[in-house]
Amino acid sequence: MRCSLYFNLLDAGTLGNQKVEVYLLKRMTLEKHIAGSTSLLGSIYVIFKKFNEVQRYNGCRPYSLQKTWIIRGMNPIDIATNYARICVYVLDCDNRCIWRIQREAEPKKLFTFIEEKDLMSMSVTENGGIAVMWKKTKISVFDDAGQKLLSTDVLQTSEVSHATEVKEGSFIGCNDRQLFKFSEDGNVTKLVDNTGGCYILQTDNRNVIVVDAQGHRVLMVDCDTLEMKNALLTIERDGTENPHHGHFALDTGELLISWLHYLDVYSFNESEMHSNLAANKQETRDQRVVERAFLEMEVSQNQQYQELQQLVRAHSTTIVDDNLILQQLRTSGRFCYLLQSTPFVKYFYRATLCWCDTCRGPMQ
Repeated sequence: MRCSLYFNLLDAGTLGNQKVEVYLLKRMTLEKHIAGSTSLLGSIYVIFKKFNEVQRYNGCRPYSLQKTWIIRGMNPIDIATNYARICVYVLDCDNRCIWRIQREAEPKKLFTFIEEKDLMSMSVTENGGIAVMWKKTKISVFDDAGQKLLSTDVLQTSEVSHATEVKEGSFIGCNDRQLFKFSEDGNVTKLVDNTGGCYILQTDNRNVIVVDAQGHRVLMVDCDTLEMKNALLTIERDGTENPHHGHFALDTGELLISWLHYLDVYSFNESEMHSNLAANKQETRDQRVVERAFLEMEVSQNQQYQELQQLVRAHSTTIVDDNLILQQLRTSGRFCYLLQSTPFVKYFYRATLCWCDTCRGPMQ
């Protein structure tokens, strides 16, 4: 299986001082902000924030839309694959239930929660159980018939944004400030401060992938020590702003990362850059044009960017264009602050503003 090939590559890449790298096969630009994505049997399933639909796309070139399901009244907040049952689950926070999608069949309500409320996220255990995070620190595990197998409260941390089972009875969880391991009785056995995340993906028994929206990055983390091995994705290098959801495909070894209205498909195998999974040169050029248009629209509507324009025009006696704005912004201390606190502006101007006269440092 390609999954075995992936594990061999990953093991080789994490030995010594070598770093694991991922390779972008396709960046999909969708019309709505994405709540999450997953994959199964060569297809990619996507849910959108506060939209009652699930879309399925081809998992290879040209990554076209295959099917759309409308589920009335649904507010999806998470999506995951159950490889044991060959289906996709959708977590619906408004109806407090789990929906199941099996290939061409219509979505079916799997079960409704009785006790669980304030739902946050979910994951699927190795044995096919559904782990649901709710009310900040609580986690419940169900079978696909809705029978509760486990319910616990992780009291030694302020919040469990997401968690995944790494081996039977042992979980790794996260919030925006911490990573931690805990047992099925809720006891935290290891906690690391100052490294957080919003979503955890298990790859093998050595590593997990941490999606860190607040830090605008995706990390490879050691399962035992919870120490970061390397950053797989960063906003400076890869442009991923606020990545909030991920999926590691056990059947293909691919990595899906959702951020804003973009869905990135990555591989750990460089050779797949030349396969039918990767976008061709023309598709990549077209995607960059679309991405630039979206980015310019987002930036122009951004409150901080509008403040920057006003700041420059307030100190100028002539009509200025964007190029002059760029020149004058280099000497603005206020811009330095806004630039550091506004990742979208930072990304948009990273290639233009290479040096800042005020902070005497490179603008990455």
